[in-house]
Amino acid sequence: MTINIHTEEDDQRQLELKVEVGEDRIESAMRKKARELSNQVRVPGFRRGKVPYGVILQRFGRDVVRAEAVEDMVQAIYEEAIMEAEAVPYGQPSLENMEIEPLVMTFIIPLEPVVKLGDYRSIRKDVEEVNITEEAVQEALEQVQTRHQEVESVDRPSEHGDVIAIGGKGELVPVEKDEAAEDEDLEAESTDENIETGLEVLFDEESADILLDNEIIFPGTDFVENLVGKSAGDEAVFTITFPEDFEEEGLAGRTADFHLHVLDVKKREVPALDDELAALEGDFETLDALRESLQTRLQEQAESQAKEDLIEGMVDDLLEDAELVYPPTAVEMEIDDTLENFKSQISRSGWDFDDYMQLQGLSEEDLREDFRESSEQRLRRRLVMRQFVLDEKLRIQTEDVEALIDERIGRFDNEELRNSMRDFYLSGSGFDMISSEVLSEKVYDRIEAIYNGTAPDLEALAELEEAEESLEEEE
Repeated sequence: MTINIHTEEDDQRQLELKVEVGEDRIESAMRKKARELSNQVRVPGFRRGKVPYGVILQRFGRDVVRAEAVEDMVQAIYEEAIMEAEAVPYGQPSLENMEIEPLVMTFIIPLEPVVKLGDYRSIRKDVEEVNITEEAVQEALEQVQTRHQEVESVDRPSEHGDVIAIGGKGELVPVEKDEAAEDEDLEAESTDENIETGLEVLFDEESADILLDNEIIFPGTDFVENLVGKSAGDEAVFTITFPEDFEEEGLAGRTADFHLHVLDVKKREVPALDDELAALEGDFETLDALRESLQTRLQEQAESQAKEDLIEGMVDDLLEDAELVYPPTAVEMEIDDTLENFKSQISRSGWDFDDYMQLQGLSEEDLREDFRESSEQRLRRRLVMRQFVLDEKLRIQTEDVEALIDERIGRFDNEELRNSMRDFYLSGSGFDMISSEVLSEKVYDRIEAIYNGTAPDLEALAELEEAEESLEEEE
């Protein structure tokens, strides 16, 4: 016997791989290790490298030679056992236990997650068409005006439409204890600082510019009215009450105290909505051309968001009835990715990660635990979507990728730039990005078809896939 393997899978998609190694193989490994040791030591009466096996055992001890020989065998034994058991590790395996004599190694092998989706094909939903309103286009035009506005300080009291610089603090007045007990969501939103002071901070800045417009700043309150007529250097101490139907539920019906000081009053000159503004914004000859461009952009953004929302909604539906089994290693791998992304964010912000952790009083293990719940949720969402793609036989075709690349590079007039972008999309991260977009579009189209009851038959899809695979093998 060289090796004897026993396998047993637990309920967490982990394979226990127990490997018994024959003594003849261990003896061979011990003799090899003895030859190595004989080259490393000088034994009186023997030339280096020519020390007999028995002398080496006597010199180092049989148990030591056996232990070192076994240590050298672990990787090879593992690889051989994995091949013989036909197991495919999903993540990093671990050597759970090892008995030296007789030699028995127990490995724990994380296996690929198993996902079984429910009857998602019976789900029906209305998919609303995305349309951009005139109000949205007008708001975008006003933002263009704001970008090209001219602002200058003035020595006079503030007026509606002015921009003023303010500093100070605004805090929500605490609610009664019995009301607070009924509002668990509000309590959960309190920050650490708020918990310490018992107050919820709305505003706390040394200097911030605000536009004196009742429709923008706390609409439905008299916040702006309390600042109109103030000059640089004035203080403004006042209280406001938010309407019961205020758009932010956490503020609806609440009262807030403000203690502010006005730092500067600035007159705001907004350019007219005309062809000159269009020329300032870009290569637009007329205001109508700018309006059309804004509407197109808003439409594309809204459609993209709608598609994303539809896909996320299907993931929610899939998770309701899905059966998922995955090894603990899968969660740890997800946490690893989350932690690496967090470290990159810290680095990009100019911090040394260790310095940041020391300042926050955190350990890496603390972060891992903080990331655990969100990481597992991401894992579950990704697993059900992956299974959806597999079950629906969705594949990325070369012609689909090429068509999207042609569409993207067709926006450029410069041929050299088009060729450069094509090369980018055909390799590395560019190819990953464009392929992901193709797959995302296919996923969206299939979800829409499922929701409206026009999705293709799964058995027919399976037969088509089998035929295509056979054709590919023949080619």
